[in-house]
Amino acid sequence: MKDKKLLILFVALLVIYALTKVLDVKKDRSFDTDLVKIDTASVTRIVVYPKADDFAEVTLTRENNGWIVTKGGVSTKAMPDRIQSVLGQLALIKTKRIVAKKPEKHAEYEVEQGKGTRIQVWAGDKLLRDFIIGRFNFNQQTRQATSFVRLTDQDEIFAVDGFLSMSLGQGFDSYRNKKLARLTPADVTGFDVQLRDVSFQIGKTPEGWKMNESTPVDSTEVQAWLSTLAGLNGSAFADDFDPARADDLRTDVVTVHANNQSEPLRLECFTDSTRTPPFIIHSNLNPDNWFESDSTGVYKKIFDDLRGFLSDIE
Repeated sequence: MKDKKLLILFVALLVIYALTKVLDVKKDRSFDTDLVKIDTASVTRIVVYPKADDFAEVTLTRENNGWIVTKGGVSTKAMPDRIQSVLGQLALIKTKRIVAKKPEKHAEYEVEQGKGTRIQVWAGDKLLRDFIIGRFNFNQQTRQATSFVRLTDQDEIFAVDGFLSMSLGQGFDSYRNKKLARLTPADVTGFDVQLRDVSFQIGKTPEGWKMNESTPVDSTEVQAWLSTLAGLNGSAFADDFDPARADDLRTDVVTVHANNQSEPLRLECFTDSTRTPPFIIHSNLNPDNWFESDSTGVYKKIFDDLRGFLSDIE
């Protein structure tokens, strides 16, 4: 009888031990703090289906001289700092807890396909990770954000620190170079202006700023215009514009000369009355990209505002 009790006790302990191991394994599988653990040095391609672009495919491809971003038929160089930000975010993703395990919860947390931003990370032909970033919550008291993530082939939804949908869920244009002008106003020595109906030159002299080397102009207005150019970016890309038509459509040109400048900054406007908006803006600082503008956008800031100098001397 005693032996039988000992046997029952032994079996019970064995069952408890086995259950503990099973539960531990399940726990380890379900809750992995390194959910998206990736060696970013091995990453050769990142495919994003961002909510910002209505889930159209955006591909980032590593090449010898940098990264290329592609959407549809448009490919261009990706901004290095933007790529570093994405790789850094991928390396920092750490899960805090499991918030749901059932597929019925996917829609609520926006981690189903067609709701959240899907990201695939590749090393050559090997898929390293495939996951979906859903919505986020912001805690006003702690001032911290929590995003929700799901591995595409699993049901569990994980809570992750940060605004992942904002950092990793941006669209095609967020990877592109939007620079139109970069300059230090104090270094500028002059600028040549060719508008569609008039041309003039404004230069810095010991007596102040002058137009065509003789007529004084308001230095405050010159500084205001130069300050606008100092960090000017384009807004919308004109990917449908054919550069072969540029010579026929060029209407305005501004060339800015400055000290500590390898070459003058050249800004051009091309006017195409058949498209909306009609103005195409180009800069030699960013030769691979063309931007569109209406009469109130960057066209006004660069070219139309220069007409104020003419009215000052009339």
